[in-house]
Amino acid sequence: MDYPKSVPSVGLVNGKFVDENPVTGQVGSLISSEWGNAVTDELLNVIRAGGKVPAEAEHDQLLAAIKAIVRDSIPPEKIRSTLAEYGITDAYTKSVTYTKAEIEALLKNMSALPVGAMVPFPKGTVPPGFLEVDGSVQSAATYPDLAAYLGTTFNTGGEGVGNFRLPESRGEFLRGWDHGRGVDTGRVIGSRQAATIVSAGDGTRTSAAVVAFYNNADESLEGNKSRLNSDGTPPLPITGVSDIYAGTTGSDVIAYSAMYVRPRNLAVMWCIKAWNAPTNQGNIDVAALAVDVRNAQKNAVVGICKALKVSASGLSSIVNVMADQLVVGNDLSFKTLGDVNLTINATAMGANGLDTGLLTGSTWYSVWVIWGGAGVAGLLSLSEKAPVLPVGYTHKARVSWTRTDPTANKFLLSFIQAGNSVQYKVVPGSNVQNLPVMASGVVSPAADVSVSAFVPPTAAKISLTAGTNNGYVGFAPSSAYTAQALIYLNTATLNAAPFVGGYNPSSPVPTANGLFLLEGPTIRFGSFAATGVLQCIGWEDNL
Repeated sequence: MDYPKSVPSVGLVNGKFVDENPVTGQVGSLISSEWGNAVTDELLNVIRAGGKVPAEAEHDQLLAAIKAIVRDSIPPEKIRSTLAEYGITDAYTKSVTYTKAEIEALLKNMSALPVGAMVPFPKGTVPPGFLEVDGSVQSAATYPDLAAYLGTTFNTGGEGVGNFRLPESRGEFLRGWDHGRGVDTGRVIGSRQAATIVSAGDGTRTSAAVVAFYNNADESLEGNKSRLNSDGTPPLPITGVSDIYAGTTGSDVIAYSAMYVRPRNLAVMWCIKAWNAPTNQGNIDVAALAVDVRNAQKNAVVGICKALKVSASGLSSIVNVMADQLVVGNDLSFKTLGDVNLTINATAMGANGLDTGLLTGSTWYSVWVIWGGAGVAGLLSLSEKAPVLPVGYTHKARVSWTRTDPTANKFLLSFIQAGNSVQYKVVPGSNVQNLPVMASGVVSPAADVSVSAFVPPTAAKISLTAGTNNGYVGFAPSSAYTAQALIYLNTATLNAAPFVGGYNPSSPVPTANGLFLLEGPTIRFGSFAATGVLQCIGWEDNL
């Protein structure tokens, strides 16, 4: 767009429009319709580009359109979750997520004191990051920074390779090092000094130097000890060198092994800064410390739970897990999860799915709750103890088992679980329309029946029911129970072995139920009737 310079009769002056000037005779410029329409169309295009409909009576549309065009040209703000996305690359990064309580615990243990600083504490408990200054031998590998600071200053020769000795402070007063001042000459840093007797002049009372002793060799002699006067001089006459001795000259300093000078004092425990928790100054083996902490946490047991509930409908590949609280862990630490509510799909892979491999029919899968930097999730695995955790998960706890049916769908068998008690749930139209049948018909003499298809490998107890409409049926934990006691349930044969469960047609009860510990991979069953049947109600898991 430009002035209509190519139109000869427009009357531009220096390329621009001018007004008519009657004084000078200047003719005013003309605006051609073509150029005027072009300018108008140019402005209208801007207004339309800004999303406005041109209106003759409105005079702010061009400004509003320009603002809209500028606003739309700015890319939307990106949600950034890392420092690198903001262009910050020289920054501290972390590999785990800490809760507010964990951060507060870490900050509480931090200290600005350098390694080697000695601090008196009024209790006999050594704080984190400190060691008592007790002359003990320590490992240089465990406390490398403290070993570098102290060196062999306090070693006596029996520390052994790779060790160093702490100074001894128990029962000692600490005195500032003379360090060239000249009031305590001949001392080196860390050296010890024996007690001495202090001489004080007493020109007022005796015109001679007086040496005062306070003997604490025998507290039972408290009543016989001389006390200094209020002005600091000993009372006269002086009796007993064990309490007070008056020298004859001003230069005498009397040494007496049973006496020493001691001010009033408060007993404290001196400790030395050994490492800075939790910043790992001194390269402490954090993994080893974490193992020690885990071993000290007697109540932190993986799998401990409150209000655990697990279920499958028998109509899909879904298993549901809920718990008010659940402890998950690994070899180093524990984590208590709250308000767990998960849905695990056996046909999916990874978190909230299967850990590895393909889903197969008639197979037991362990059910896990996992946790880590990626959050809380569920997992199914063929492994009883070591599922393959997806990336971002570090802690785990097994909470249940589930079994696929033999159909092409491989749906999970219908069950419900509360705590460690599990029961098959009969649901019309599902894959559990009746309790699973373990054995049926005439089984005489009694025989062993495998439990592997009915309870998982970690089951501690099995719940059974047996019945018939004619004859006798019975079951027991093992083959140690006689066949007769299992089939012929009468008084004469029951004496051969304990009776566990069975049915006698003379009884008004049509079935017999039993819950007992599993002694092995089989249970014992006997039936004297073609209609006899043994079914599994459920089990108790050994979580």
